[in-house]
Amino acid sequence: MKQKKGLIVLVSLAVVVFILLLGIGGKRYMDRKKTDTNFENQRKAALALRKEEPHMTKIEFTSEGSRPGIGIPWTVGAKVTMDDEVFNMSVEADGDYSVDFDTTEDGDKYDEIHKKKESSKLSLEIIYSNGEREEIK
Repeated sequence: MKQKKGLIVLVSLAVVVFILLLGIGGKRYMDRKKTDTNFENQRKAALALRKEEPHMTKIEFTSEGSRPGIGIPWTVGAKVTMDDEVFNMSVEADGDYSVDFDTTEDGDKYDEIHKKKESSKLSLEIIYSNGEREEIK
């Protein structure tokens, strides 16, 4: 009888350990998948923003990005350099963006750069939130 109880306890313990390992592995897999999606979205956001802001020469993502709630699209914070001026922006993967101005002067500088008509193909440096870099010609 003692052997039977010991075997049941051992099998139960093995099942619990297996379920825990499966859960941990699944969580790691999903976290990695989410991170990969965030980096893909960062690249999409950078390229989409470049179409709207051809004077952009550098974008540095300040976070991985997230989908903050129901109906709110994936958004990421970034420091965007245009004509040697750095602007804090919130950028979406589809290219929508907003500029966070600290002062009216920042808004005036941005408007001045944004309204420029000439559009030379400048190289774009992308710095992802994990520190990886990419240059697009």
